[in-house]
Amino acid sequence: WRQIFGVNVDGIFFMCRAALPQMKARGSGVIINFGSIWGDIGATGVAAYCATKGAVHNLTRAMALDHARDGIRILAVCPGEVDTPMLSSERAAPPTRAFLDDLADRTIPVGRLAQPEEIARVVAFLASDAASYMTGAMVNVDGAFTAR
Repeated sequence: WRQIFGVNVDGIFFMCRAALPQMKARGSGVIINFGSIWGDIGATGVAAYCATKGAVHNLTRAMALDHARDGIRILAVCPGEVDTPMLSSERAAPPTRAFLDDLADRTIPVGRLAQPEEIARVVAFLASDAASYMTGAMVNVDGAFTAR
């Protein structure tokens, strides 16, 4: 419990606390935290992870409110299932590619896992001036998983 909170919540809090004074002095900045769809909907067997991501979501919202008038935008990207080693790391036996593909086909409306590059493109957009009016938002990137 403490370890996962230390990484997922404390890490974000202390990084924000270190960056915000410089951003405030400059009068601008963008912080993009990593939440998760599991921070809003929960999942079986990963209560601590879900709790940390819920904390990240609310920390992001609160900080966005605190710093909106400072010209600092604070957001969170909330991925669903992404095709990375983390997807298999909590399992005793790593799942096969066929298993993951079948699971994605059955559970994710678009029928596949996200690729890391797809998440990165959303982060790049949020960091850009094209998203200048966005702050305090949780941006789900989940192939319509949470649309149900």
